[in-house]
Amino acid sequence: MKKIFLSLLAINMLIFSGCKKSLLDQNDPNNPTPSGSLATESGMISYAAGILQRTIFDVPNAGNSNILAIAMSTQSVLGDETFVPYGNFGWRWVDQVYRITLPNSTVVTNPFGVTQQVSLQGFNSRAAGDRNAFLYEWTVCYLFINQANTMLSSIDGVGLSGDAATKKAAFKAWAYWWKGLSYSRIGSTYLAGLIYNTIDVNNNYVDHNAIIAEANRNFDLCAAELATLPDDGNEDYDLLMSQMVLSFNDNSHIVSPAMWKRAINSYKARNLLVNKKTADMTAGDWQAIIDLASNGLKSTDNYFKFGMTSDGNNDLSNSFLHPLLLHGPNVQFAFLSERFVQDYKVGDARFTRDVVELPYPPATDAYYDLSAFTDLRARGLQFGTRWGAIPIEDGGSLTTAANEGFTPFACSYEENALMLAEAYINKSQIETGLAYIDAVRDYQNSGLAHVAGTSLNLAQAKEELRRERRIGLAIRGLAFFDARRWGVTAPASAGGGRANAIVYLPSAVAGTATDTPKPCFMEYNYMDYWDVPQNELDFNVPATGSAIVKNP
Repeated sequence: MKKIFLSLLAINMLIFSGCKKSLLDQNDPNNPTPSGSLATESGMISYAAGILQRTIFDVPNAGNSNILAIAMSTQSVLGDETFVPYGNFGWRWVDQVYRITLPNSTVVTNPFGVTQQVSLQGFNSRAAGDRNAFLYEWTVCYLFINQANTMLSSIDGVGLSGDAATKKAAFKAWAYWWKGLSYSRIGSTYLAGLIYNTIDVNNNYVDHNAIIAEANRNFDLCAAELATLPDDGNEDYDLLMSQMVLSFNDNSHIVSPAMWKRAINSYKARNLLVNKKTADMTAGDWQAIIDLASNGLKSTDNYFKFGMTSDGNNDLSNSFLHPLLLHGPNVQFAFLSERFVQDYKVGDARFTRDVVELPYPPATDAYYDLSAFTDLRARGLQFGTRWGAIPIEDGGSLTTAANEGFTPFACSYEENALMLAEAYINKSQIETGLAYIDAVRDYQNSGLAHVAGTSLNLAQAKEELRRERRIGLAIRGLAFFDARRWGVTAPASAGGGRANAIVYLPSAVAGTATDTPKPCFMEYNYMDYWDVPQNELDFNVPATGSAIVKNP
């Protein structure tokens, strides 16, 4: 295990506009005891901004850590965009590909000899500490939900200055938004979850489909509040949003009510798309995606972002735990996957801007001072790469060495456009769908020739879509959801796996004089939805009639 030392993050009065950190410390997410300061406008503003402080959690054996960043980065590992060969936060076992078949038909099973499910379930206990990968997404989402519920229960009693109706609607929209986002993440990740609309204890677990329905219900409540506001907001709205959105998350580009409503439509489209196997999607499902995404995010819209400060202090990252930092040259904790890099098309300018080739040992590259490597620590053939990411400050977009850049908290224009592309392609309107792919590539300055109008057939169009979602939506928490719904992470016996997946093989395995990349068959054999963490179940035993909380 690679040892991490994280200092206590200084979330102080300057960040939260006068809110004492003690007011945000709620050790029991089911029983918060906020101060009476929530009866004041300044207290409510501080509490609303402080919802992001819930991302800092005292992880067993690891100390105060940003558990949202851990959860978001876990999605990149699951989706084989990046890999982490270390056991911290369970990442080594999250990334446990079951079998890799070499070109000569030799089958190499991972060093543990068991599936990802067996390993992750083996660490699903409080005793496992930070190695329990099931812990992070669950914990941060319910902390968000708890804080949002506390806001909603207090807003009507707050004395508001200026345009009180606008401020009240914005406060409520903010709370419902975080609930919608949190339930979306829970329902897209776990077998089951809990629905909280009050701060009472609840042990009636419902299946993930019911959680997604609750997510959409909260998004609708958010949209209803936004519908009472002018589409472009007003002075009171803009000021309040600039106070609730922390400065390092870009509070200068205000998400207007109209933009926010479009973001909701995009997320509802995502909730449908990623929680149903593509093979099971109906014409009605694809039309629903089109209806929502047609009113989703535009290329000119602002959206909610997760950023950093230049010195890494007071920004919740500590210059370590942020999706853009972990595989950067300063941290070198995660690494770009060979399978991700192979999805760039020849001539894609994003490859030139984003990716640097690590030289063969003993030479090292300029960014990472690192050589290409294979089978790091003999922990699995998937733990090898010839590639690093060029930092944002040097023209890239996937990582940073100077705490620059943002990751979307939710959806983006590119994701919305690619949902439209996929829906139209699957409704046999191929040219319409391909035009959306071209639009995203143009938006990201890929320099690629347009594919619309080139007479691609259905299979070819789907391959363009697959590759563009991999590259155009990189490091945004979508790669695993895509692999799951496309069947890639299913067992090989069920038609899963990825053929012609590039693996950087040790010379002894490849049968060559030097380490060599070769096309292999990757059988991931991952769980579709995760077990509820035992950290919850130990203290909140499922009620009779609850949904299944563990994979058999």
